[in-house]
Amino acid sequence: MKKFRESFAAQLSVFVALLASLIFLVNFATNFYYSRKAIKDEAEKLAMTELDNTVLRINNILNSVEVGANNLYPFIARHLSDPDSMYVYARMVVENNPVLTGCSLAFEPGHFKDRGHYFSIYAGREDDGHIEVEQEGSETYDYHHMDWYQIPKLLNSPYWTDPYNDVYEDPETGKMQIEQICSYSMPIHDEHGNFVGVMSLDIDQQWLSKIINNMKPYPNSHTIALGRGGVYLVHPDSSTIGRETIFTETLEGAFPEIRHVGELMTGGKRGMVSVGGENVTGGDDSYVFYTPLKRVGWSIGIVCPEGDIFGGYNRLKWLLIVMMAVGIFLMMVVCILVIRTRVHPLEKLARSANIIAHGNFNHEIPVSKGDDEIALLGHAFRDMQHSLVDYIEELKTTTANKERIEGELRIAHDIQMGMIPKIFPPYPERKDIDIYATLTPAKEVGGDLYDFLILDEKFYFVIGDVSGKGVPASLLMAVCRNLFRTVAGQGFTPQQIVNSINNTMGESNESGMFITLFVGVIDLKTGHLSFCNAGHNPPVIIDREGKATFMELVPNIPAGLFDGFDFEAQEYPSVNGITLFLYTDGLTEAENKEKALYGDDHLIEFLTSKHDVEAKDLVEQTAQSVTAHADGAEQSDDLTIMAIRINVNSKK
Repeated sequence: MKKFRESFAAQLSVFVALLASLIFLVNFATNFYYSRKAIKDEAEKLAMTELDNTVLRINNILNSVEVGANNLYPFIARHLSDPDSMYVYARMVVENNPVLTGCSLAFEPGHFKDRGHYFSIYAGREDDGHIEVEQEGSETYDYHHMDWYQIPKLLNSPYWTDPYNDVYEDPETGKMQIEQICSYSMPIHDEHGNFVGVMSLDIDQQWLSKIINNMKPYPNSHTIALGRGGVYLVHPDSSTIGRETIFTETLEGAFPEIRHVGELMTGGKRGMVSVGGENVTGGDDSYVFYTPLKRVGWSIGIVCPEGDIFGGYNRLKWLLIVMMAVGIFLMMVVCILVIRTRVHPLEKLARSANIIAHGNFNHEIPVSKGDDEIALLGHAFRDMQHSLVDYIEELKTTTANKERIEGELRIAHDIQMGMIPKIFPPYPERKDIDIYATLTPAKEVGGDLYDFLILDEKFYFVIGDVSGKGVPASLLMAVCRNLFRTVAGQGFTPQQIVNSINNTMGESNESGMFITLFVGVIDLKTGHLSFCNAGHNPPVIIDREGKATFMELVPNIPAGLFDGFDFEAQEYPSVNGITLFLYTDGLTEAENKEKALYGDDHLIEFLTSKHDVEAKDLVEQTAQSVTAHADGAEQSDDLTIMAIRINVNSKK
């Protein structure tokens, strides 16, 4: 296996063989599938044609019986007062219809008063063709309770009975004989429409078996026929005919496929169904083709083993599979020999490349003769070898410069972070100020800033965002922070602080950079807030009831654009007990992977009901909310968050 993993020739050979095998298998599978389907369709067509022809032959015989009965009925109806004429008509219908084995003309008790309670004339055809006519009704043969008599009487319409056993005494041997017959029974009515008797024409059941058993589309196929309720009329096992139904073996839940076939056939359906061989043939799986005999409510079917239908197909299939396997094996052998010969120069080239990769850059690379791809690859490796040393030297110089710059940026980051307050709480001895802030630059250094200080019981604070990012923004941030400290330390108002920063930056702002600022002063004795905004995002006020709203600001321009601009100041009566939430646009403009912004509405929704949250928790929870929104997306802008709460009545 290790040699196989290391051999491109072996892997390529196996890949080619597997691909060819897959193509062959798909083609064979497709051909086999459609071939099997075509054979199956042809088998169904053949079987259903056999069934249709058989149904036609059976219907012709049944129709001849019904025609004979209809032709006889007018004569019987005209002579219902003449019992002796019934002997003549019974004999006549049997003589004129060779398919009949007998005819019964049976009447209601007392219809012929002089003939007693039982009067049933039967004309039967003997084995030698002689027709014997007799009066068969008696106390020992009470025909009034027979199905062939009762059913047409109750239905008041003609009726074909299922085959039944007719027991009679052989006149020659004196032994009782059993004959299976089926009867076409027609009710007889008098001129007033009253039921007076039944005319029954009998057919030997063997004719049905003979016609159905002639269907044999395949050598091992056999036929079945079911009567009403699923009783067997035709079956390979003659002992089941008339005695068992197709559902007999399924009474205890076994053979569900047999039950399904029985339900389809007794339901008058037409079609084909596949059943397991253990249920029908005792071995091979089979197909059952079935169609109804609608005239009499029966159903006939042909059971064909799969081996008969698909025998030739299966033999051809295995022959082709063997041929395909041999062909794939021979193809793999040829592929291995050819590919190994062609790939050998590539193996030498790979070994040389490995030596160079371990540091021996002067190793000679073998080049194949010719103009093929392997020769071109060898020349390319030689060219690469010559330029590799120069590239490594350049890479060393570049890496050293990069490490130096990264080191300087780390130092700049530490310096920048050291310029802003980072110890919280900044005034642990005071209970009237709750403040917390964080600054997260998008790069090593950034342009956001925040700062605060207390002077004469007044709390000065600032938050700002320099245009741009990186080192230029960090330098301007440092200048603005120092200007704020210097000007605020002299007790100036927010308006004066912003004007001073703007004028100082605007005098020598050749780069065109600017900074948005929000400068505020809170009187710690009264809670009064005076502030000046220079194009910064409006802070959020969270009142005592938890309602969060943006402050209404005068739209001043950012600082540094035009020196001499007079910024307008604003006031807020009291922020006592109110949370003041300040931030840079890195919060509301934070994007997720789908480029969706965090947004102002999201911020207000998040800050609502956060009036009881301490400043530190509020800032950290907001930062976590932004991180969750970004969902792994790269931070695109510096992010600064600051929360301030003043409690004037709290003691120091």
